Amino acid sequence: MIEAGIGGSRQRRFLLPLGTYVIAAIVTTWPLVVNVRTLLGATVGAGDPYLNLWILGWGMQASVSHPASLLTGGVFNANIFYPATGTLAYSDHLLLQSLLLAPLYAVTHDVVLCYNVLLLASLVASACAMHLLVRAVVGSESGAYLAGLGWGFGPYHFAHLIHLQLQALYFLPLTFLFLHRVMAGRRGRDVALLGITTGLQAISSVYYGVIGGLALVIGGVALAIGVGRWRSAPLLRRLLYASVIAAALVAPVAVVYGRVAEREGFGRNLYQAGQNDAVVSSYFQAPPGNVLYGRTGLLRHQDAGPERELFPGFILIALACLGVWRGWKRDAKPAVLAMTALLAFGFLMSLGPDGARAVYAAFHRFVFGFSAIRAPARFSVLVVFGLSVLAAIGIRALPRQLATLVIVAAAVEWLHVPTTLVPAPPLHTAVGQWLAGESDPGAVAVLPLGLDIDATPAMVQSLEYLRPIVNGYSGQRPDFYRPLAEAINTFPSFDALRALHDTHVRFIVVHEPLRPGESRERNDAREPSEPSEPKPYKIRAQLPDATIYELTWTPEFETRLAASSIVEPPPPGAIPFRVGEVAQYRVHWAGAGVDVSAGDISIAVEPPAYRLVITARTAPWVAKFFEARDIFATQTSDMLLPLVHEREQNEGARHVTRAFVYDEQAHVIRMARTVDEARAESAVTLPMSPHARDAIAALFYARTLPLEPGSRVRIPVNEAGRNVVVELAIGSPERIVADGKSVQALRITPTIERHVEDRKPIAATVWLSQDSRRVPVVLELEAGFGRVRVELVGYRP
Repeated sequence: MIEAGIGGSRQRRFLLPLGTYVIAAIVTTWPLVVNVRTLLGATVGAGDPYLNLWILGWGMQASVSHPASLLTGGVFNANIFYPATGTLAYSDHLLLQSLLLAPLYAVTHDVVLCYNVLLLASLVASACAMHLLVRAVVGSESGAYLAGLGWGFGPYHFAHLIHLQLQALYFLPLTFLFLHRVMAGRRGRDVALLGITTGLQAISSVYYGVIGGLALVIGGVALAIGVGRWRSAPLLRRLLYASVIAAALVAPVAVVYGRVAEREGFGRNLYQAGQNDAVVSSYFQAPPGNVLYGRTGLLRHQDAGPERELFPGFILIALACLGVWRGWKRDAKPAVLAMTALLAFGFLMSLGPDGARAVYAAFHRFVFGFSAIRAPARFSVLVVFGLSVLAAIGIRALPRQLATLVIVAAAVEWLHVPTTLVPAPPLHTAVGQWLAGESDPGAVAVLPLGLDIDATPAMVQSLEYLRPIVNGYSGQRPDFYRPLAEAINTFPSFDALRALHDTHVRFIVVHEPLRPGESRERNDAREPSEPSEPKPYKIRAQLPDATIYELTWTPEFETRLAASSIVEPPPPGAIPFRVGEVAQYRVHWAGAGVDVSAGDISIAVEPPAYRLVITARTAPWVAKFFEARDIFATQTSDMLLPLVHEREQNEGARHVTRAFVYDEQAHVIRMARTVDEARAESAVTLPMSPHARDAIAALFYARTLPLEPGSRVRIPVNEAGRNVVVELAIGSPERIVADGKSVQALRITPTIERHVEDRKPIAATVWLSQDSRRVPVVLELEAGFGRVRVELVGYRP
């Protein structure tokens, strides 16, 4: 009887919190639970929800159909951004979650259902994990419920309802639970569990791998100081063992992300990170679904956005203050010290580079993975974590009945009901079924190729047929994607056909069939229209909402593609420079009412003739926002046609190397991390206009031309895979001032012709010295970020 009573008590201690949090998950996401197949647990569809739906679907299909790919890393070669590889590592991979949901997917084949189950389970699991931590460390059942509700159903979760990967908050409390146990005892099991939960935390979310890892270091040091064991060698050994276990778990995934980041140059600089940081007022902004503060507008700003809706609740803050006061004076001093340090660190880092810049910049430069943080505001999760534990300590001081009322009041303050839940996307479409039924392999391009969230519907649709698709959206994207998309979006122009041919795309999906002679983006992007020559594409299927074309290439048409030319530039004239020439420039930036020095540039001609090298370095004050130490080098032929272009970009913690090999005979450019890789067959290959030069070679080539006042010169340029035509309008000679000296110079106004003009063009003017050398003296740029003036300050012929 006694044993049965003890067993029943243990079950109640587990089942009662679980039931409470399940009910909370149902209420705060209503009516999702009764529409798990028809609604998506998000307030918007296209964008991050569709991205995560695709990621989850890709991972579950791999787990069911190709489980070996999880071990070999082949699962990371996802089907988006074709022909890029490793594209699952462009964002959070959700492989742990996909593996856990694979049995449900194997039975239902419903990725929407699995997405919604994961969302609901994440809320419940996060609350349960915090409940276990507080019950064990604080020893308060009421505190456990308060912290569980605050951690599992607080505003942070619902501000980020569109970010499924950020719902993975269930491991962080468990890591601190086992950290406390390791601090308190010597059991090897706790050391192993600390390492395992830390590793799983990093695997579940890249963000929480970085944020949680730093939290363990900060919290662990504070906790060790609090218990007087910060110099304990045995404790350090146990923590080292746990770190080794965590590293062993994370290493296979970290290697993949490291290789992709190195190859693609992924990472964010300080300026980019500053676009998604928090401000102090963010902690008093509630998400729109918050019943008390969001829907009423009491703590709501229309332009806040999910990264700045960080209000943790007045009750939680008040109880946390009480917890600091009471806990410090009584038995919880180590926990108070650890949670206060964690809270302060999270708050400081959430302010991003605009907070404590030197501190944030140091982490950005020296901590592995930190440069991947796009939104520093997400460090606010540590603020919520610290407040939740401290509030659990504080509520112990209240009588039981009052504590219950306070928990109810806090739950009301946190109560969230989504303003809207979007309909789930169709998992079966006519396009998807047709492409799935076509037996022969081949990549697909769904037009128009979106450059942002508009690419995500095609990604979700691709889960039905799993062919490689050119379309893509993720946390990052390959360099070649924009120029490739711009070219293909002009289908059926020659530019588009060249791009499709060289990337081996087989099927084109458009919403409306093309009319004869029609181009999708511009009237002068001609399609092949000779009656005697069949077009290299034909309609394979006309469906209610789309038309599918298949591309077939004949030797005759391939010959015509190779021979087609857009611009025939004049041959270069006499070379006015020689090896050893160096020109030095100072960059000035004018904007926001100031005119200051922004950096230095040098342009040099090095051996072998002609290796053209540009180096650029930002000024110290600019480096606080955007640090750059970049080298761009182009090796040209005697005709100043580029052979190889190399880039070495050092922008804070971001180090990028790129190589572009220009094949004038085949009219293609090959892109990779190094020159040897760019020359390999596996390199990304894009079409290049005949006689095209890169920007550096084009500058030196222009110096060789006669440049008669009133004349115009059109130059084909391929810059990093993007084909454009630059037209130079030659003006009259005039006197200008450079570095305080008056110089006679020739005014040239370049303009860029693009297939797709998706942004306001930059207005540029350059002045070349009116002598035989034609040295660039001044360059002026006018754009949305202000005016940039580059002046010659030193020259060695």
